[in-house]
Amino acid sequence: MISLYCFSQNKIIDSLENVINNYKSEDTTYVDLRTKFVARKMFLTPTDSTWMDYNLKTLDVSKKLNYDKGMALAYNSIGIIEHYFNSDPLTALDHYQDAYAIIEKNPKLKKYAVGVLTNIGLINYEQQEYDKALKTFKTLLDYPQYRTNTFFNIGNIYGHQQKLDSSIYYYKEAILEAKKDNSVLHIANIKSNLGLVQTNAGYLEDGLANTNESLNLVEEHKLEVLKVSAYVNAAEVYLANNAIDKAEHYATNALQLNEALNNMATKNTALATLANVYERKGNYEKALKAFKEHVVLKDSVINADRKLEISRKEIQYEADKDRAIAQVEIERQKSIKNTSILGGSGLILASLIGFVLYRRKQDAVAKTKEAEFNAKVSDTELKALRSQMNPHFIFNSLNSIGDYILKNDTQSASDYLGKFAKLMRLTLENSEKSDILLSEDISLLKTYLDIERKRFENKFDYTIEIDDALDPENIMIPPMILQPFLENSIIHGLSQSNHKGQIVIAFKELNDMIICSVDDNGVGREKTDAVISSENRKPMGMTITKSRIDIINKRKNTKGDVKIIDKSQGTRIEVSLPIQLAY
Repeated sequence: MISLYCFSQNKIIDSLENVINNYKSEDTTYVDLRTKFVARKMFLTPTDSTWMDYNLKTLDVSKKLNYDKGMALAYNSIGIIEHYFNSDPLTALDHYQDAYAIIEKNPKLKKYAVGVLTNIGLINYEQQEYDKALKTFKTLLDYPQYRTNTFFNIGNIYGHQQKLDSSIYYYKEAILEAKKDNSVLHIANIKSNLGLVQTNAGYLEDGLANTNESLNLVEEHKLEVLKVSAYVNAAEVYLANNAIDKAEHYATNALQLNEALNNMATKNTALATLANVYERKGNYEKALKAFKEHVVLKDSVINADRKLEISRKEIQYEADKDRAIAQVEIERQKSIKNTSILGGSGLILASLIGFVLYRRKQDAVAKTKEAEFNAKVSDTELKALRSQMNPHFIFNSLNSIGDYILKNDTQSASDYLGKFAKLMRLTLENSEKSDILLSEDISLLKTYLDIERKRFENKFDYTIEIDDALDPENIMIPPMILQPFLENSIIHGLSQSNHKGQIVIAFKELNDMIICSVDDNGVGREKTDAVISSENRKPMGMTITKSRIDIINKRKNTKGDVKIIDKSQGTRIEVSLPIQLAY
């Protein structure tokens, strides 16, 4: 993950430190010495709490000298500390953008844009904004001297997108570039990730070989900065190769080493691996405990509000930059106007300026509306995700697993835990996608219904009907669009009924639309509304789903809708969506 600065010998670092300590004046050379020292040593001692004060002093001296290079590099270093050492990407993003704003104004600093843009790309990557990150890193391929880092980061993105062959290709290209410079740190880091991706792709022998090579390099060259990430990856690789004891060893050691760094993403991955290790060993109590910690931490690592805030910061940054450029342009046009008036052609130029300003205002209004609409899209999708997998369902499921364990019903606990883990994995994987295959969505719904059916002791049955005119492997729909209605049917409709419940889920084609329906024989909407009203709760599923469909209608110029049909016994929900084919 850390691929921004060079790895030097301790002798050079010590020599730099002595020069800095004996330097008598605070000039630009003094600032350059301090930035070089930071570049060489900061990542070797990431737990040193004095680095923040050190970089703040460099920034202060640079500001007094009005030294752009010093300010840009100091802001970037402060961003790195917030980003990697303090696990605060929001604050880091502010500092990275401050650095980039200075670089953009000074063409002589263009070469430093690579490091700053890489850091911004890494924040998007860590927050699973993979398309944004990929666009940034592919732009950086134009800088040959930085291709090791760029290939490595592109490989990481493709790995998380499950495009494993592409990921393996870029990792191998990164290794070739790193070998040109004989960069042991980069080679060890890349081989660690390559081994994990090869393992996930089914190339177990190659994956294990690269993992072992990475671990050997880390130990041989004492690459302390890589130990945590290398150990986490090794634990997953050994688990896939059924080396359970080694997997437990490296996952446990990764957690211990990570205590000083407090990297939430690393801790989350190690906990997930340990949960699988304990399950393989039959220690379901430890497996449940590790999995609970993993679920809670996962919500913090991929925090939807944090992602939305990052997007807002990016939009705000671009808006501020555009306003600054516009202001400079306006001042320039004023000067031209005054000069032209003196030359006798003021009237014509004034007309041109008025036209340009009018067009700019119209463009600004259009961009504002577009930004507001994009924000609504993001906000709605995030609300939908929170509605689809709410904390009540998660903790009720975990409590059900705990009950099985206390009753010594390990088989039921294992089955339930497996289904619950599958649902969580599928939901998280699909949460970033605007559309998925109908077959994938049906698989998600089946898993969800099986969990709820087991939790409510088989109080209901369900069937899923698909029109022969529809090909589930070629129809795309928004993920989990029916889940809020199924939840309402089960919790408010069927659970209140005294007879065996029945849910019928159907998908059919009508007038170039796909009709997705949920039909139950519960107590009906009237009684359900009364219960909800008495509990002073507001049903969010219908509102969120209608908002999602409104956005689809606006983007695709369609007429999707949601209908509620009251029956003599139970309720029927119909969601109509435009048919979208995968190919």
